Amino acid sequence: MTAANSQMVSRGLRIQTIVAMVLAGGLMLVGPVAAYSSLFGSLTAYIPALLFALLVAPKFGADSTTFLRTAAVAEVLKIFLTGLLCAAVFIWVKPLAPGWFFAGMSAVIFSGRLGLLFKADS
Repeated sequence: MTAANSQMVSRGLRIQTIVAMVLAGGLMLVGPVAAYSSLFGSLTAYIPALLFALLVAPKFGADSTTFLRTAAVAEVLKIFLTGLLCAAVFIWVKPLAPGWFFAGMSAVIFSGRLGLLFKADS
């Protein structure tokens, strides 16, 4: 993996982490249930994204068949893990504020996409 690709992946994950922490910290003003609900939502999006990055990033620059195969498998695993984590949170975390859960999840997903729009300064 090239240094530029590594920086891009780590920048996206850093942005997602910062957004999750800022949202949860700000929601402490609303209440602890809102804060931990958004944090669980953030983790539900972040953990599968991290797994995807760990599987796909080393394949950057490899032959296209290997890269595409790895990306397809990693995407299926990411979707499966996201569903599994959502189910686990909704089953075992009580009380839960579903709106804040999905707000945290959405914020992390969209911030990861937003991080890809900006070019790294190096």
